[in-house]
Amino acid sequence: MEEFKGEARLPKFAVPKRYDLKLKPDLIDCKFSGWVDISVDVISATKFLLLNAADLSIHPDSVIFNSDNQASKAVKVELFEADEIMVVEFGEDLNTGVGILSIAFEGTLNDRMKGFYRR
Repeated sequence: MEEFKGEARLPKFAVPKRYDLKLKPDLIDCKFSGWVDISVDVISATKFLLLNAADLSIHPDSVIFNSDNQASKAVKVELFEADEIMVVEFGEDLNTGVGILSIAFEGTLNDRMKGFYRR
């Protein structure tokens, strides 16, 4: 996973196409939770998916990739805060074609004008 650290752009072996995002803000405690289903086009077989992410806590057990002929649970999820990327590793190569990456997450509403923030 370290090989992705410091990269300015996401690699081209898997391309996110559509995000179905659900957010549940808690304005009293300044927190939020949510989940996302991301339609991903896997261009070449890979064990890794990379996404932009900032100031999130990911529920590793929730990270699953489903396609027509494959269901894979993540074996490792790592956030590189300085690079604002999340690297998801699977135990086997993901097949080429379109699939859905599902992720549950939590975060804090902040006032740093980054991520999901408050004013």
